[in-house]
Amino acid sequence: MKRKILLALLIGVAVAGIVVGARGDMLLAESDAGPLRPIQTVPLPGVEGRIDHLAVDLAGQRLFVAALGNTTVEVNDLKKGQRIHSVAGIKEPQW
Repeated sequence: MKRKILLALLIGVAVAGIVVGARGDMLLAESDAGPLRPIQTVPLPGVEGRIDHLAVDLAGQRLFVAALGNTTVEVNDLKKGQRIHSVAGIKEPQW
C-alpha cells in the first residue's frame, strides 16, 4: 500500500502543472496553479521491492518507472492511467 501511495505521489509530481494546449502541445502551467497534488494513480501489480528513478515523455504522455527490485522498467500511459509495458531482465534499470 505504501508503494502505491508513493507511486501516486511521484506521478502527481511528474505530471502536475502539465496541460494540453488547443493544438495538443504540451505546456507548463502558470505558477499560480497552486500546490502540487496527486491527480492519478497507476497500479503496478506484481512490482515488488524498490522503485528508483522516474522519467517522463511529455510528447507521448508516458511515465517510465525503474522498478529496481523487479529488475524491470515499467512503462505507463498517463492518458489511460495504466501500465502498458514492462521491460524485464534489466540488471540495473535506474541507469
